[in-house]
Order: sequence, then C-alpha cells, then structure tokens
Amino acid sequence: MKCQTDITKGESEKLLIDVNLCGREQEKIMMKRFLKKHGWRYIPGFLFLLISSYITTLAPIALGHAIDYMDMDVALIDQSKVYRQAFYIILIAIGVFITRYIWRYFIIGNSRFLENFLREELFVKLENLPVSFLSKQRSGDLMAYAVNDVGAVRMTFGQVIAMSVSGLSTAVMAIYSMVTKVDPKLTLLALLPVPVAVFVIVKLGGIVRRKFRYVQSLFSELSGEVNETIMGVQVIKSFAKEEERLDEFSDISKTMYDANVNLADTSSLIWPSISVIFGLCYAIGLIVGGHMVLAGKLSLGALVTFNGSLLLVQQPVMSLGRIINMLQRGLASYKRLQVILNQPGIPEKEMEDAQEPVGGDIDIKDLTFRYPETENNALDHISLHLPKGATLGVVGPTGSGKTTLMHLLLKMYPVPEQSVYIGGTDITEIPAKAVREQAGFVPQDGFLFSASVRDNIKFYQPGATDEDMIRAAKLASVHDDIASFPDGYDTQVGERGTHLSGGQKQRIALARALIRNPQLLILDDTLSAVDNHTEQQILTRLSDYYDGKTTVIVSHRLSAVKHAQEIIFIKDGQIAERGTHDQLMAQNGLYAQMYLQQEEGGDCDEKK
Repeated sequence: MKCQTDITKGESEKLLIDVNLCGREQEKIMMKRFLKKHGWRYIPGFLFLLISSYITTLAPIALGHAIDYMDMDVALIDQSKVYRQAFYIILIAIGVFITRYIWRYFIIGNSRFLENFLREELFVKLENLPVSFLSKQRSGDLMAYAVNDVGAVRMTFGQVIAMSVSGLSTAVMAIYSMVTKVDPKLTLLALLPVPVAVFVIVKLGGIVRRKFRYVQSLFSELSGEVNETIMGVQVIKSFAKEEERLDEFSDISKTMYDANVNLADTSSLIWPSISVIFGLCYAIGLIVGGHMVLAGKLSLGALVTFNGSLLLVQQPVMSLGRIINMLQRGLASYKRLQVILNQPGIPEKEMEDAQEPVGGDIDIKDLTFRYPETENNALDHISLHLPKGATLGVVGPTGSGKTTLMHLLLKMYPVPEQSVYIGGTDITEIPAKAVREQAGFVPQDGFLFSASVRDNIKFYQPGATDEDMIRAAKLASVHDDIASFPDGYDTQVGERGTHLSGGQKQRIALARALIRNPQLLILDDTLSAVDNHTEQQILTRLSDYYDGKTTVIVSHRLSAVKHAQEIIFIKDGQIAERGTHDQLMAQNGLYAQMYLQQEEGGDCDEKK
C-alpha cells in the first residue's frame, strides 16, 4: 500500500492509509539520507575507539612489570627497567588521550550532526502535516519533541554507542589479558558475580524506562502550561487570575518533581548495587590471588595487573547502568518522535506547481464535510456559484461552519471529490500549493511573527519593494499607524504582535495578504477588531483596487458584507438564506434580525 490519502465525496474524514508501513518507509529513507551524508564518520571513529581500548589495557600490564622489577632484593633491582615501564605508562596515557580525542570527535560529533538533522526533519515534517493533525496537538508537546526528545536520541547515537563499544571492547581485551597474562582460574572465580550485576542493571533499567516516559509526558504538560500562560498573560492579568494559574502550575510542577525524585531514587540504586557486587569480585581476587602469591604460583606484579584489569572490566559494567538509562530514555524519546515523523504528511502531488493557471469561477456543488473523529457534519449540502471577480459575503452564528468553508477553499483539509470546482476543474485535481499561491487568506486572529512590521508584511513576498509594502499598508488603512511607530516599518511587533492593538494586528495581517496581489482574497472575520469607520474605509479601498478579482468576506458584523453581490447565511452547516443585502432584509429572516440587532447595538472602538 502506498503512503497516500484516498478521499471520496461524503467520506472526507476517512484516511485509507497504512500508517505503520509508511512510518517504516519514512524511517528507512530518513536514516539512509543521514548515513549517506555522515555515516562515514563512524568508520574512523570506531577504529580509533578500538585502538584506544587496546592501549588502555596495556597500562595494568606495564604497571605489573614495574612492580615485578621492584619486588626483589635492592641490589638486584634494575632501575632502568623500572624507568622504562614508567615511560611506557606515560606513552600509554598520551596514546589514550590522542585516540580518545579522535574517536570522540567523529562519534560524538556525528551525534551532533544527527541532532541537527532530526530537528530539521522534524521541522519540515511539522510544516507538511495536515491541519487536522496539528490542531489536536499541544504546543508544549511539540516543543518537547524538538528539545528534550531530539536531545535524548542524540545521546543514544553518541554517548550510548561510544560507551557501549568502548566498554565492551575494553572489557573483552582486559579479560583476555587477565586470562593470558595472569591466570584463567583466578579470572573465572573473580568474574563469577558479574552476571548478577548485569541482571540487576537490566532489571532496574526497565523500571527506569517506564518512569522516564512518565516524566517526559509531564514535561510536555508543563511546557504547554508555561506556553499558554505566556500567550494568555494579558487575559490572566485582566481577570486577576495570577494566583489560580500559579496554583495550577505548582500542581503540575510538584507532580513532575515527585516523578523526577522517584526516577532518581530508582536510578540511584544501580551504582551502589554494582559497587557491592564488584567489591565481592575484588575480595575473591585478593583472597585467591593472595594465596597464589604466597604459594609462589603468581607474582605480585601479576596480581597488580589482575586488579588493574579487573578495574577495566568494572568500569564498563558500572557504566552499563548509565548506558541502559540513557538508552531507555533515547528509545522512549525516539518512539515519541515517531508519533510525528511517522504521520502521513500532505501528499507530494499537493505541493507541486500547477500545470495551468488557477483561476476562474468557483462552484460548490452539494458539499458535505465532516471533521475526522466527529459524528456531525460541519457542512451539509452546500451549493453556490461565485463568478470570477465577484464578492461573496458569508455570515452566520459562531460555529455554523463559515471558517470550515474557507479552509476547504484553501484545501487546508481534504476536500470531497466533485464538490468544489475552480475554473471548472475539480479542486481535488489542483495541487494545494497552486491554490494557496493564488489566494490571500487573512484569519481572524491576525497572527504576526516575532519580527519587524516590514518582515511581517513582506512574509509572502520577501522580494517585494518598499513601494509595494506601503501600497498594501495603505490599502489596509494601517500605514498611518505604522508611520507613528518609533521605528516605522522596522518596529518590532513582539511575540505574536503583543506590542500592537488587535486592530493593528489584523490590518498588518491584511496588508501581508494584499502585497502578493492575490486572485482570490479571503477575509475570515478579519476586521472584527476595527471600528466601523475604518472597516468601511478598508472595504471601499479594496473594492476599488480589487475590481475584477474574487473576494470572500466572512464576518459577524453584517456591515462588512452589505456591498457583496451575494450573501449567504450559514446555520448548523447549511445555507439558511442567500441573496443580496436588500433581498435578505426584505425576507425579514435570520439575516435581517441579526442586522437590526447590530444596528441597535451601535459602533465600538478598535479593540486593544
């Protein structure tokens, strides 16, 4: 089965996709790309790692020889041999330093390449995931993926792999040295408790893994709480809810603290347990080896070599707890990343360029749409014809399906086949990229990036001239506001535009859409935060400038759609009324009632 989405009319929520197969294919492709570019670094890395391990095992042997040269009558001691062994030990230390630096440069350095690679892959994936998936995710979870989880995977492919190979190779070489240079029976007896140490580490490692997963989930929740508090700080302060939010944050923080302490308690058992077990190994070696020395079967230097080699075996086993801990964390984090990376993204065909220019009349025929995992239709049997160059007004109560209709016109969600046509072509046959490149969409929230006014307006058209930028700002009736800012168009708007009023944010967002001169302009309650005078000024300018181009205006304020050639009133996902402003007023229905209510309510100033 191919990794694609097959959606038919009336079944837009049904995704015919083998997620697991797609996930495995994506993982293979992703890892092949990384290894093709950076995999060669592991070859010199592991080569020098093995050389470093071998050189390390020579130190106890040299020390043992030095002890044997001194374990005799003073008159017989050859100091030159002792000095030679000391010189060997110095060379060994230098060799370990050089080879260790080289293998860390390649292996640990490569893990940093992997970290950067994964973050880029994750970012690209997030950009190409459908809105239907992203809308269900908490921002705290997504931030945790990019920070904590990617970092844990990096540690697995760097420190864990290096420590595992280094520890295993050093231990094997040390045991070989103990068997060949000292005594095989003594080696066997001294290493008898080691399997117990391995069992303890593996057992505790599984517990650590489960607890770490829980800690990671709490971190995501905590990150989300912090993000929501920062984003909603004005609302929190305006309602004097600081203490309540602090209590909620403290509860989550306390839960995470308890979970981390519990995790640390379990992790802390590993090191002492291994120390006790290896203490038994040393005791066996000292008792049995001591008897062999006294019996003349073993030299004192050989016993020193044995203990030094046993230390080289102990260190990897002691590190095994940390290795398993880091490995479990890395695996848990990798599984969390798979949730994102293995999600079916937007099909490639949707990101292709159009074969022919996109434009013309918009026809919607019996459109029915339901969001995934919901029971009720968001839109139910919607039909309308919007000629090229006309203006359509879309009104109705909150939650009636107005924004959903706009999202489908932009292919933000999978559109049922044979339901929406642009220029006579089924929109399902037009790449989403081509549709969106011809459209200018301005959502109600007027999202702005944490950058300058200039950067925000030129977001769609980075190469636009300042004249184009100023013209778009004037069309959106925001040029005078910007000119009054201390730094004009270079003024920083703050995170999500916090330095601006609601109306200024909406108008800058409108200018951002206008600068690309779109063939289809969609305003989704874009002027909700501006006063009626400014609203009418903007609409008049747009009507004059965009004559001949298609405009769709979604609004709760009916004054924004009075001039439209056709107005539809949507209620419960269905078109309840349609016509011009005068026709709808004459019907004295839902539209007329809402209009009269708003007229009685009067005007309001621009929202802050």
